[in-house]
Amino acid sequence: MPLIDYTALARLVRELDALAGRPATDRTAHRRREDALYTVCVYTGLRDPGAALARARALLAQRVTVPAG
Repeated sequence: MPLIDYTALARLVRELDALAGRPATDRTAHRRREDALYTVCVYTGLRDPGAALARARALLAQRVTVPAG
């Protein structure tokens, strides 16, 4: 499993959630969404953006419920 910066991953997921409500005609938002999804794919080691986002959410949920250390 790749090393993950959970703070950065959480920030990306929050950004993707915020961008989800933007109209498809907003080219800047569309490009940023593509970039963020690509980064989530790299962080999770998955090629499918939907699967990568689902995995990111699962990793963040585990991180919250399981104490570090």
